[in-house]
Amino acid sequence: MEHTRVAYTKRILAGLIAALVLFSITTGAAAQEKAAGSASANGSQRFVSIDFNNVDISVFIKFISELTNKNFVIDQRVKGKVTIISPSKISVAEAYKVFESVLDVHGFATVEAGKVIKIIPSPDARTKNIETLTKARGDSDDDQVVTQLMPLRYADPDEVKRLFTPMVSKSSVILSYTPTNTLIVTDRYSNIARLMKILKTIDIPGVGREITVFPIQNADASNLVSLLDTVFKTTNSTAKKGKSVSTDRSAAFVADERTNTIIMVASEDATDRIRGLIEILDQETPKGKEKIHVYYLEYAAAEELVAVLKDLPKEEKTQKAGAKEAPVVSSDVTITADKATNSVIITADRDDYATLVEIIRQIDIPRAMVYIEALIMEVNAEKSFDLGTEWIVGDDVKLNNDRQGIAAGGFISEDSAISIGTDGDIVPALASGFSMGLFGEAVEIAGISFPSIAAIVQAYKKDKDVNILSTPQLLTTDNQEASITVGKNIPYQTTTSTTDNDTYNSYEYRDVGKTLKITPQINKDRMVRLNISLEVSSLESTTDFRPTTLKRTVETTVMVKNSNTVVIGGLIDDTFSQTEYKVPCLGDVPGLGWLFKTRSKGNEKSNLYIFITPKVLQNPSEAASVSQIKKDEIDKKMETQIKLYRGGGENEDASAPESEATGEYIIHD
Repeated sequence: MEHTRVAYTKRILAGLIAALVLFSITTGAAAQEKAAGSASANGSQRFVSIDFNNVDISVFIKFISELTNKNFVIDQRVKGKVTIISPSKISVAEAYKVFESVLDVHGFATVEAGKVIKIIPSPDARTKNIETLTKARGDSDDDQVVTQLMPLRYADPDEVKRLFTPMVSKSSVILSYTPTNTLIVTDRYSNIARLMKILKTIDIPGVGREITVFPIQNADASNLVSLLDTVFKTTNSTAKKGKSVSTDRSAAFVADERTNTIIMVASEDATDRIRGLIEILDQETPKGKEKIHVYYLEYAAAEELVAVLKDLPKEEKTQKAGAKEAPVVSSDVTITADKATNSVIITADRDDYATLVEIIRQIDIPRAMVYIEALIMEVNAEKSFDLGTEWIVGDDVKLNNDRQGIAAGGFISEDSAISIGTDGDIVPALASGFSMGLFGEAVEIAGISFPSIAAIVQAYKKDKDVNILSTPQLLTTDNQEASITVGKNIPYQTTTSTTDNDTYNSYEYRDVGKTLKITPQINKDRMVRLNISLEVSSLESTTDFRPTTLKRTVETTVMVKNSNTVVIGGLIDDTFSQTEYKVPCLGDVPGLGWLFKTRSKGNEKSNLYIFITPKVLQNPSEAASVSQIKKDEIDKKMETQIKLYRGGGENEDASAPESEATGEYIIHD
């Protein structure tokens, strides 16, 4: 028994001796490393060997504290064994990284708190006052627990969070902050550096977004885009003709008005949220909310405008989806014109009324007016006056006073020109058939304004060969027909019947005179397109109480520059006349009567020419200017006492009290 007690005591002593030896070795190594640390502080780099086999972690912490001169506060939960195999020497800085790696393996972390470093379990370290970084560090091997802010440019933070969660430990923290598009990660910096490399590759334009098309069934796509902009509190919105655009951090919207659809580019989560919102907003407008509206027009005629609006395509409200070639209103819309107030009465809901008002505003605009001066004249083609007998080559030709004209044709008469003035200017001969031409400004003859055509001046000098039939002046709006008629309504007997010695005559009436119809159309260059229709009729003879009339008509379309003159000619009138001179009684004797009488026959031809000058009046000031010019012309005529005689010939008595108000004038020398 005593022998057994002695043996047990020897074993205890041997264990104590072994422990003391190990402690002395460790203490000696620590002292040596501490001395080496002092040498490093003096500027020399030192290296150490770290080779531990199943030592207590507290011993290893003490070794690192003495090696680096750092103060550690160790949590009581920090326990475990450490084994490190290092065949080569490493620097002190590398030794501290090995120390952090050992703590990480055992589930512990370091947290700096002033001049001391706390060693606590890793889950607790995430909630302590650890270092927060906004930029990347240069050393990516650091295992210190830090909080890193990662601002994203294109990627969705929620998507990146889902991607990074499996790449960090369970004790790490990853947060996404959507308003600033930022990712917040608390982990060891070595792992954070790895995540930042991955983020650099995936944070590119277009990442995490998909395109979705939403057909809108009832609402207006553009209005919905504006509403989504308000709901998502966007800061950047743009409106363009034909489409509306709105953007926020995670979505972009485009409204296609033609197909009434919304095209959206957004993340999957944003798409789901917006889809639900659109389904709620895209509801059919409740029926029975039509309201009566009265719209007063300023320029357009109510009846004409209503006719246009009634031709708009109409659909049921449930059929609004799809392409729209024109504004579509509901079939429930009614439109009525009130002529007395020149207004339009519309019964429609708010959307249809807004559509109609937009159309009305584009139509109800002031239209330009056209002041038209015309000259209708007959010229005797049998006299020396050569107007209308030949064609000349078309070109710009100079008239007197540097005015220009344009003529067209193929030949020049033998007497190639009738010169007027002193410069030998060429006067174009107009065609003997139907002819047209353009001329420049007007000239004044005896107080009356005529186009600047030398032929008219020559005709005026021989007034017996020229008969000015009419000089009408018309004022009309753009694309509106203007007409003027000057003539007589001639009665003629059609039937005669006798009953009980009473005779009954039946009469019919025929209009004879001049009718001019012109429809001007102005283009953007102030060129005027004229649709011209002219009819000139006259009484030729009366046989058996039935009148014979001569009618000449022309219908054409021409383009004229503003304030220039167009001429239409070549409407020929062929008049046959027979004159007999005789001695009374003797000239009536059969056979021998030819010795006492003479008879002559004549055939007179005359050409009808029409000169038309349109003047565009774009605004009231231009119209007032033309009115003042005409007023001045009338005042000048009254001052100079130019006599204008009514009638069809120069021998007609100008003072005849029963003369017809035909508006025709003959000008005398």
